[in-house]
Amino acid sequence: MSKLLNANFHELLKSKYFYLTILVCVMIGGGLTAGMYLYPNFNMPENTGVILTKDTILGFMPSFATITIPFAAAATVAILLDSQYRQGTIRNMLTCGHRRTEIFFANLITMSAAAAIYFLCYQIAVFTISVFVFGYDGYTLKASLVSLSVMLVMLISISTVVSLVLGNFLRGGKLTVIILVVQYALNLSIVFGMFKNDSKLLSCAAKAFPQGSLFDFNYALIPDGIEQNLIISVVMIGILTAIGLVHFQKCDIK
Repeated sequence: MSKLLNANFHELLKSKYFYLTILVCVMIGGGLTAGMYLYPNFNMPENTGVILTKDTILGFMPSFATITIPFAAAATVAILLDSQYRQGTIRNMLTCGHRRTEIFFANLITMSAAAAIYFLCYQIAVFTISVFVFGYDGYTLKASLVSLSVMLVMLISISTVVSLVLGNFLRGGKLTVIILVVQYALNLSIVFGMFKNDSKLLSCAAKAFPQGSLFDFNYALIPDGIEQNLIISVVMIGILTAIGLVHFQKCDIK
């Protein structure tokens, strides 16, 4: 699999889209943080239990990666996968003797790494602006690492893995558009988090989606019950990966 990973990362690192996306993530992270702090205009539903003010908004800014990063990660999956099918790369890999399982997991690892890089760049921009520009001191290292780690696993679950499985099923000219539309629909899961106090069903649904848990992540104290989010996401990754792998092993690749 090492040869496949080397080839995939070579393709990723020579892509102008990859570096452009990194730049966009940094700009969104820094720009959104500065904009939300300098021009506060918050209107949260009363039953969310979240109060956003100019003094507290910086404590939530790392969580807004749950809204922006899925699009970057999903688009990367779509572009790389579409390129592999159009140029016959996957067919050539099979001809060279590589197993489909190796090809599938090499793609999953490469695309997950891209998502992690986007996520890291966004967070560096957020913490830099919050701490060094606005002097925010509400973050603690342990709580931040725990929340960010769980958030990243959840993002990989609903963006990278979902998009990879969907992309292998579609393999069409409109692959990128469909994948991004799916991510937009998944972004609507933020509603689960806003109204989770109204229903146990909504509360459980919110734990499966990073957008639904946007205001549950905490960077000062380790959030209660965050291990449930992690477990659900790991299970989702396992199930989706199994479905995607079974399909990829049986599908006809021309």
